[in-house]
Order: sequence, then structure tokens, then C-alpha cells
Amino acid sequence: MLKKIFGWVYVLAVLFFFYLPVLVLMGMSFNESRYGSLPFNFSTMWYESLWLNQKLMQSAANSILLALLAALICVLLATALVLGEDGAGKKLRALVNGLIVLPLLIPWLILGLSLLLLQRSLGIDKNYLFLIMGHVVVSFPYAYLVISTRHEDMNREIVEASYSLGANAFTTFRRITMPMLAPGMIAGGFLSFMISFDNFVTSYFLIPTGDSTLPIEIYSSVKFGFTPEINAISTIILISTMIIITVIAVLMRSTLLKLVK
Repeated sequence: MLKKIFGWVYVLAVLFFFYLPVLVLMGMSFNESRYGSLPFNFSTMWYESLWLNQKLMQSAANSILLALLAALICVLLATALVLGEDGAGKKLRALVNGLIVLPLLIPWLILGLSLLLLQRSLGIDKNYLFLIMGHVVVSFPYAYLVISTRHEDMNREIVEASYSLGANAFTTFRRITMPMLAPGMIAGGFLSFMISFDNFVTSYFLIPTGDSTLPIEIYSSVKFGFTPEINAISTIILISTMIIITVIAVLMRSTLLKLVK
């Protein structure tokens, strides 16, 4: 009994250590004080100020759009690659897996600088197309690992049964493979979205002059003058993320239940 109590206390202490800064940030977004000082006076003034801060709102919109495009491209490319590996040998698959996982081992600073040097060597001015490509390079391994793991857990006998019953490749993919891969595609897309949305280094090196993303804007705000509007938009992002995770978990659970039935 004592060991069980100690285990729970330890787990709660670790969770408290991890999430206390987040809770403080969320709380201070409702504090009237500009400097986050006590006593705490509840106010929503910083959310109202955030709505009027066009620069911060535009940066958030840029980050969301950029992350959505990068996540969509990552899911499409990862799904195509995973399905294409079915006809490859083990050695080739191992080589491909190693090359794809490699960007996870390279610091983002080196990747961002390498992409900037590549862009300049090609004589290309900074543009959003190259910026999206940079985010895809960073986010793609995460989508691939999740989707490939889901693909390995698929029941191949159902796919073979579909072919044996006369279904063509497109029908089998649409009615069998796609629903079975859907949980992995959703999870991989969301993970790629969060990696891209949070990516500061790649955006800092590749974004066109005069534009900004939310991580760059937050960094600049902290460096040159922090405002509680950052707390407000961070709280909105955290709550939105929790809602999205909950919705995805429900969708994935319902999808898996349908496949089992």
C-alpha cells in the first residue's frame, strides 16, 4: 500500500513539475498586471488587446496556413511512400527508412542553414514555396514514422481478400486500405502540423523579408519587449490543441471500432 501511494505521489510530482509553467502562463493571461505580478486581478483585457494586434494575428494566421499545407503534403507523400514500399525488398526499405529518419538526428539549426544556403546557391529569392518545402523536410519523418507503423499493423489478409473478390487497386485502396490507414494518417498529419507550427529555425531562415510567423513574433516580443498578449495567444493555442487532440482521439476510436466490426 505504501509503495502504491509513493508511486502516485511521484507521478503527480512529475506532472506538476512539467505542467506548472503552462498553468502559470494560462493564469497570467487573465491577470490585469502587464508584468505578471501579484496580487492576481482577473481581466480579459489582454485577449481584447490581442484581437486588435494585427501583426500578431497575421503571424498566427501565417503559421496556421503554413503548418496546414506542410502537414497535408507530409501525409500525402508519406502515405504514397509507405504504400510504394510494399513492392520493395527489405534492404531497400531499410535504406529508405534510414534516409528518412536522418533529418531527426540533424539539429534544426543546421537544417535551416543548409536550406538557406541551397536557396541562395540556386539563385532563388526567399518565397513561401521554398519555405513550405523546408517545413516539409523537417516534418515529413514524423508523419512517415506514424503512418508506416500503422501500415505494419494492418491486416494484409483483408486486402488480399478484396483482390480475390474482384476489386481493383483503386477500390481496394478506397474501401480497405484507406480506412485502415486513416488513424495513422490523422495522427501523422496532426504531429506534422504541430512540428511545423512550432518550427522557429526554418521559418527564421527562409521566410520572405517583411513577413513573420508566430514563433518568430514571440521570440521578437520576448527579446524586445514582452507583452501579456503572448500569454493570451499561447493559452488559445493550448486550449485549441487539447480540443483537437480530443476530437482526433474520438475519431480514431470510432474508426477502429468500425474496422473491428
